[in-house]
Amino acid sequence: MKAQDDSDNWFKVICNKTANGKEVSSLNINGTNLQILDFNFLGGTILVNHPITYFNCRKNHHNGMSLNLTGTRFYYSDSSNIFWSLGCGNLVTIFDNKTDNLIGGCLQPSCRINNKISSIVGCPLIIPKGLRSFFANMSDMVDSSDYRRKRSCGFASLISSNFDLTNDFDLSNRTHVPTQLQWGTLISGECYLNDSSDTSCTFDGEYCWSRLSSNHLCSCKKDIGDISYSSSCK
Repeated sequence: MKAQDDSDNWFKVICNKTANGKEVSSLNINGTNLQILDFNFLGGTILVNHPITYFNCRKNHHNGMSLNLTGTRFYYSDSSNIFWSLGCGNLVTIFDNKTDNLIGGCLQPSCRINNKISSIVGCPLIIPKGLRSFFANMSDMVDSSDYRRKRSCGFASLISSNFDLTNDFDLSNRTHVPTQLQWGTLISGECYLNDSSDTSCTFDGEYCWSRLSSNHLCSCKKDIGDISYSSSCK
């Protein structure tokens, strides 16, 4: 991947090499480097290592505010992410921008169930399309008079829906989680590549695309046998 800068849209791609010579690509948004884990051209998504949004456990603390993607080409994918939380006895609330508009929330299982102090649960809420920032918060619902109960670690973040999040999820050294950013909206259908200088292809020829307008690309994947796949991506 080639390093690129898009100063008008608050992001750039940075390519660095590790000590063993491996190339690591990062997406820099407003000064924050997000390691690129995967890139889905036809799906219009990019998988990045995103800072945990809300985290209050031991000496670590994240204040609950996500990155601000306003003014960039990116937004948090509403179809490829899910809100997850870890803990017990907490009320999790998600707002689209600080406390202006409630998106939804969930109540974690009671800490009294099997004497658990931690449990991973998904928050069944609809992620708004085009979400570019959000705020996650937790309220302790444990009875403060019960001093025998340990306070639950608080964790809430937007995570890629295909990430394997298990009950032994270790928060001790984790600061980031895989999250899908959307950069284009897939529209299935037939389109035709233009025979012009606006047509480009990947180095291996797997994908080609040409500009249909200022907001649309015609992107096509190499034919596989008798199967031809083409799509338009906005």
